[in-house]
Amino acid sequence: MKSFIPIGLVLLSGVAVVQANPAESAREDLRAAQQRLVQIRETIAAEKPLLAKRFNDVRFKLLESRRKVRIARMAEVDRKELLKALEKKHHLFQQDHLFVTGKLSDYGLSFETFLFPSEEEVYEHALRGIRANSDDPQTLLEKRLAMLEAGMDRLEKVIGGTSFIGEAVAPDGEVKRGTFALAGPSAWFIAEDNSLAGYILQDKGSRTRRVQPGERGEIKTVTSGGEANLSIDVTGGKALALASIESDPWEIFRKGGFWIWPILGIALFSAVCGLIKFAQIVRIKTPESDWVTRILAALRSGDKSEAELVAGRAIHPVSGVVEQCLSYVHAGPDVVEEVLYEQLIGVQNKLQSWLPFIAVTAATAPLLGLLGTVAGMIRTFNIITVSGTGDAKPLAGGISEALVTTLFGLVVAIPALIIHALLSRRCQGIIQNTEKLGLTLVNGLRGKVITPNS
Repeated sequence: MKSFIPIGLVLLSGVAVVQANPAESAREDLRAAQQRLVQIRETIAAEKPLLAKRFNDVRFKLLESRRKVRIARMAEVDRKELLKALEKKHHLFQQDHLFVTGKLSDYGLSFETFLFPSEEEVYEHALRGIRANSDDPQTLLEKRLAMLEAGMDRLEKVIGGTSFIGEAVAPDGEVKRGTFALAGPSAWFIAEDNSLAGYILQDKGSRTRRVQPGERGEIKTVTSGGEANLSIDVTGGKALALASIESDPWEIFRKGGFWIWPILGIALFSAVCGLIKFAQIVRIKTPESDWVTRILAALRSGDKSEAELVAGRAIHPVSGVVEQCLSYVHAGPDVVEEVLYEQLIGVQNKLQSWLPFIAVTAATAPLLGLLGTVAGMIRTFNIITVSGTGDAKPLAGGISEALVTTLFGLVVAIPALIIHALLSRRCQGIIQNTEKLGLTLVNGLRGKVITPNS
């Protein structure tokens, strides 16, 4: 029994070896097959483009041959119709080509306009596409497309923020050299000597770049590579320019032209007349309610001097009128009444002094404004005759002069009319009060005959 055990172990080990050798052989065969598969795939991948190209060439040749066969089988009328269709299609393609080329040319002109002078050297090669002129449409289109790519490259730089060295114009007209910082449509500038820093005003059609001063510290920080909060004008500088115009109170006077100064002179004269007249009227005080009664009481008692003293104390034009009337008391009430009306004429003339000047200024100011309007419109039409209506900027001066003079004429006339009306009403009230007090005195005299002391 013991002898069979080693024999069994030998047989079992032989079976295990036989079973292990086929598994290892299968793995090696699998690896070899995978390697051959990879090589076949690489070969197919390498030959596929060439085969695809050959297939496309054969397919195009086949289509062309079929088209020629179809044309050959067509009647003459059908061939002519096909030729017309092809010519029409060719014409449409030419129109599309011209349209695209024209649009690219327009883009190139806009691109050149928005470039800063310092950037023209960088994009000089691309700008040649604007003025390119070639008999080959394909070559011309390629040059224009190269210009479009340059514009897109610049757009990417500007959106991310960029800076470069260049020159800008200060508000006083002096050209400064410094650093530009661009971010989108907005641009800032700081001079090398730090004498000028501000926002760049984008003037359409202008090659120069003007600077609107401001935010010097923030711009210096940005151009040196730091972070800062800067104001951005989405209108391309128009809002900042408008704000600077509105913040300058003397700008409107400069726009008014020559005719603004006569209107301002009239306004000053009207104001002086109004002040003089107001100072004259404000001093007049209405007498007390028993003022005439005390004068009559003094006259009834025979004390003419006391009556004259009471009459002279009133700070009112009626004081001088009554004093003159008291001089003729001995002649009777009828004579006193005549003297009263005679004195009222003088009071009226005195109170109405200076008022005609205010009325004249109120009437003259809008006429001068209208004159300035006409002069401004004549200037505008002269500019239109020379430069046309394509650009509105040359017309702004004449239109501004026309509107500003009208504005100032009305601004002067309306207050002058109001002042004239108020002062005239006040003067009329004083005259009526003087007449009333004078008639009260006359009626009191008629109530009783008075014999004054002589």
